[in-house]
Amino acid sequence: MKANLKNNLLLIIKGFIIGSSMSVPGVSGGTMAIILGIYDKLISSISNFLKDIKGNILFLFKVCLGAGVGIGTLSFLIKWLLEKFPLPISFFFLGAVIGGIPALYKKTKATSLKISSGVYFLLGLLIVISIGFIPVGNIDVTTGSGIGYYIMLLVTGIIIALALVLPGISTSHMLLVLGMYDAMITAITEFNIVYIGILGIATLIGVFLITKPLEWTMNKFPHQTYCMIIGFVLGSTSEIFREKILPSIPANADVKWWILSVIMSVAAFILGCYAIGSLSKYSND
Repeated sequence: MKANLKNNLLLIIKGFIIGSSMSVPGVSGGTMAIILGIYDKLISSISNFLKDIKGNILFLFKVCLGAGVGIGTLSFLIKWLLEKFPLPISFFFLGAVIGGIPALYKKTKATSLKISSGVYFLLGLLIVISIGFIPVGNIDVTTGSGIGYYIMLLVTGIIIALALVLPGISTSHMLLVLGMYDAMITAITEFNIVYIGILGIATLIGVFLITKPLEWTMNKFPHQTYCMIIGFVLGSTSEIFREKILPSIPANADVKWWILSVIMSVAAFILGCYAIGSLSKYSND
């Protein structure tokens, strides 16, 4: 009973970390789920939902409960910390992402490095970095009317689902690319049930459509898939550099600022690596 309680609590904590970290640029929910060792189970629970409805509902409820609490509480603290202490906090999450790479590498089931491994890794790396450079606001699906408008909302929901499911792809960045970030915030604050409902249903449909082929790929080609995922995860760190680390360096920074910032950032990076390394030992996969 104690072991069961411990496992449930650990699962909720992992969900909490996933939810709270989603406010950090370059850290996607999928990335944190993989690093924390519950990504495979999440994909399987959604993909094979009807095979064990009770078990899958319980698992997803625990993760979503933790994620919901994380989004509703700690995400605001993280946003505040990123504004006040952008360098050390950004390096903490950078350490958390990189600290999870050894656990990911184990999932490739590789006995030795191959040229093909590097090819798949580079492919994943380039895909995520390229997405990060897509200009925001060039596409606008927030206005319109009629059937065509709602079809575009459905397509948008599927794109959002892709960003939610695939690790390393920032959902907030995809919303900005689609010109929907502000519209989503407005719809939530104004309780636009129709807009949120259509987009939510479309996203849910997209998640179910994507998880089945993704699970098949992960089971059939684990080495290639996880090599690409490592590329996704490392590629996502470029957004942390672009959005937080580089803009927070003052043009006229003196030697004292550099010394203090480097010490704090290195300490935060090591702490992030250690924290995720410790949690990844309690993998559910």
